[in-house]
Amino acid sequence: MSRDFCLILTNLEFAQEPGVAPLEKRTFARNFRQAMVKADAFIRSRSLERRDVLKINAILKARAGRYLAAGREDWLYPEDHVLAEWSALGEPLLPPKDELWGFGGEMFAKMEDGRVFYQDAFGRTEKPHEALTKVAADRQPTDACGCGSEYAYRLCCATRPVHLRPSWTALSIRERNMALFNAIMDITGFNEGKTWDEVRGAMTDEKIAELYGVFAAFWPLETDLLQLLPKPDGRPRAVYTGLIHPEAINRYVVGMAPYFGEVIIQHPFVHAGTVAKEFSPVEHPRAYRQEVLKALLTFLKLFPLVDSGLVNLVPDPCFFDFHLRDQMMQMAQARAARRPAMGPKDDFAFQVIEADGRRAMMMMPADVFERQLDDGIPGLEDVSREDLREGLAELKLRDPLVSLQPDSMLEGVENSMLTMMSLAPNFEMAMYLAQATGAAIVTDSPDRWREITEVMLLKGEPSHGGLNALGRTMESETFAFLVEPMDVLSLSGGKEASVYHELFAKAFRYLQTRATKGPKPNVESSIAAQFTRSHVTGQKVIAKVGHESLSAKIQAALPAQGIQDHTINRLLLMSSSEHHLSSVPMAFFIRSADAAAINPVPARLPGLS
Repeated sequence: MSRDFCLILTNLEFAQEPGVAPLEKRTFARNFRQAMVKADAFIRSRSLERRDVLKINAILKARAGRYLAAGREDWLYPEDHVLAEWSALGEPLLPPKDELWGFGGEMFAKMEDGRVFYQDAFGRTEKPHEALTKVAADRQPTDACGCGSEYAYRLCCATRPVHLRPSWTALSIRERNMALFNAIMDITGFNEGKTWDEVRGAMTDEKIAELYGVFAAFWPLETDLLQLLPKPDGRPRAVYTGLIHPEAINRYVVGMAPYFGEVIIQHPFVHAGTVAKEFSPVEHPRAYRQEVLKALLTFLKLFPLVDSGLVNLVPDPCFFDFHLRDQMMQMAQARAARRPAMGPKDDFAFQVIEADGRRAMMMMPADVFERQLDDGIPGLEDVSREDLREGLAELKLRDPLVSLQPDSMLEGVENSMLTMMSLAPNFEMAMYLAQATGAAIVTDSPDRWREITEVMLLKGEPSHGGLNALGRTMESETFAFLVEPMDVLSLSGGKEASVYHELFAKAFRYLQTRATKGPKPNVESSIAAQFTRSHVTGQKVIAKVGHESLSAKIQAALPAQGIQDHTINRLLLMSSSEHHLSSVPMAFFIRSADAAAINPVPARLPGLS
């Protein structure tokens, strides 16, 4: 603070137990968060002796990045006077043991509106949820793995270094999704044998609020998501970014796992704790009559793959880090400002939006529909009112995403209904998740693909600069994508079905190290040749298993330096990420085999010469 005063901020756990492992991450370690501090508890009774000042200066010098400053030249060399080992230098940073009584514990503060603010000793505003924790115990090779995966320990974490394992002390993402599935079965009545139409008809406001409340309970706002996510461990993995909608999931997403391995997808449920009270699904469940059906169908469609570990449904990282959310929004706004007004046309997305709009119209209040009948519906003047009523009822019954509640929508702003369209995660969060988990990026959105390729353009990177032969060969072929989860499950575990996993894992490793080790033409040729062989085998296996599939083309981004945006690395460091990639080695765009290819690198960006 000055030459006479020093402010020492010591981690509470270190102060209480100085002998704990110094590299262990502390409880709820965050670089940025809002917290309430009891400043009058600061210890002001200490006076540092000269040897203490020298030790602190030695620490500051050892950690300095570029510059040092001091009032006298000899002060710049504290190491000349300090002979202590590094571990002993921290002694002055420890507060007196008899002064620790004023720290720790819990804090409560009542606000003017009656709310009570709570904070524990580590800055958490929620009490730890015992139901979401577990005890890490030693595992035998054939035991279920401690990370909560579906695999035995010998096939899962036994082959991973400890620092690359997901947490063993918190309920895993898969375990939380399985518990959510069981809750959905109970709340909706599926356990009682109800059909989807019966579930739609009985989806009351109370059930909607309960469903979203259960989801929020499994994901407290203090969750350390990076602790639960897989780490960059060399296993085949991809982050999907695109429409989170049941109609989009039915297209290519279900069939991605045979090609890319574990697929990370953003969860379809909105977190009630992260939206304003007037838009909360717990406070105003009626507004979510349509959205809850979309979230349920998406989750239930993917659940067999979630249970088997082929799909990892993860909530938005911004749910648990509002500073991350704000930074991401600023980056997205800056990126949007330099984008051209017109992007690539996404016919499928427009079809989905239009279909949701028609569903919203079908859920109009009965009195509004009667008034429209009074005014006359263009083109249906000769149809009787009774036939129109019956026709509307039949349309509702046929569409699985339309609520069958008799009062699906009432007049008035307070009873309005939300229709949401989620293209998620956005570019920044897709890069964030891919680098944090060691994954490729896969999308079926033309708009998202343009954002990815624009990053390569800014770096001057050709799209196939890292593996040119593989990129050209892939883009000349057609790929079959299974649409039924059970067909995908029947492929998992077979040696013939894993040919794509081995290929893309090898390509991923090569691109990851190419910038430092240099190009290896022989390796690049062998990867392209391996794809040619594997593709013939893989397509035969998929054709043999699948009762239904869609033909698609895949465009590849395989840049020599990886797909890199320095702002994403900053987001990861701000989130206290300790193990992540510096770039995303590769990305893929899936499009209909009948659709025209999208130019992977636009000719010019606005404002750039």
